[in-house]
Amino acid sequence: MDSKEKKGYPCPHEGCNAAFSRPYRLSEHLFVHFNYKAHRCTEPSCDKSYTNRSHLTRHVNTAHRKPPAQPQTKFSCPSCVKSFSNPQNLKRHVKEYHSPDSTRNPNLICDDCKAEFRTRNLLCAHMYSHTGIKSFRCECCAKEFVTHNEKRKHMRAHKTYECPDCPLKMDTYSKFKEHKLMCHKMEEYKCEECGMTFKQRCYLVRHIRTHVCTKIFHCPYEGCQRYYTRNSNLKQHIMVHHLHYTYNCTICPAQLSTKAKLDYHMNLHKGPKKDKLPPKTKATGRKPRSDLGATKSSTALKLAGIPETLVEICMK
Repeated sequence: MDSKEKKGYPCPHEGCNAAFSRPYRLSEHLFVHFNYKAHRCTEPSCDKSYTNRSHLTRHVNTAHRKPPAQPQTKFSCPSCVKSFSNPQNLKRHVKEYHSPDSTRNPNLICDDCKAEFRTRNLLCAHMYSHTGIKSFRCECCAKEFVTHNEKRKHMRAHKTYECPDCPLKMDTYSKFKEHKLMCHKMEEYKCEECGMTFKQRCYLVRHIRTHVCTKIFHCPYEGCQRYYTRNSNLKQHIMVHHLHYTYNCTICPAQLSTKAKLDYHMNLHKGPKKDKLPPKTKATGRKPRSDLGATKSSTALKLAGIPETLVEICMK
């Protein structure tokens, strides 16, 4: 018997040359083509999912069952300065960037170790392992970095946001936005007829049409006397009343005129149904009246100041 099992289950997906020795492995592989992640993490507050059970097991062991006191192990790439938290990510990186059949098409070669790179920034970062010189320097503070990504993150500290309305400068966008809202309110467009205000001029122009109807849109269908001040309302009227174009509910026979009304209607179906309680009777346990058999007094007599004893004598 051969030491290697014959892979008799090839992938039927066009352009994929993968083959497997077991049918269940082929089934798990097909999930990759359809982007279906059937294996979900069952840990609380974790929404990770994977196409392969082994990937899920690796995630649980590294993310949820790792001892907190154990120091984290780094797996460094032998061809560049990148490091990874597990050997699987390192293997994927080497296959993608440094293998002979890599799709990245590297065209830059290191003169010392003949390692190939796809960009000049990666080559410059790699040279630090040979020369010990950091190739990326900040133009503002002359601080040096090994990789271009580290320099790019550092440059955020030098970026400032200047307020166009005052000479104040801020180092973060959140502070700049808060300053604009607190100190320089946005210009508002006010309607002279009713006093309503709007953030944009186009909203004010559309609102003014409700006061001054310069154009009336009449329904073109014979026998229909409806008219509107906006063309969009006329189109909605024609679609619903003349073309009978409605949004139908898939649960009940309801027909709605707009998509928004249909969404609101569908949410009513999703809500919990409250069962109506039957009315209580004496047979089902209704309590007797607490004032049963007692003499009733008139509120009007009480307000008039007539004592209840006198009322009882008069009623006899």
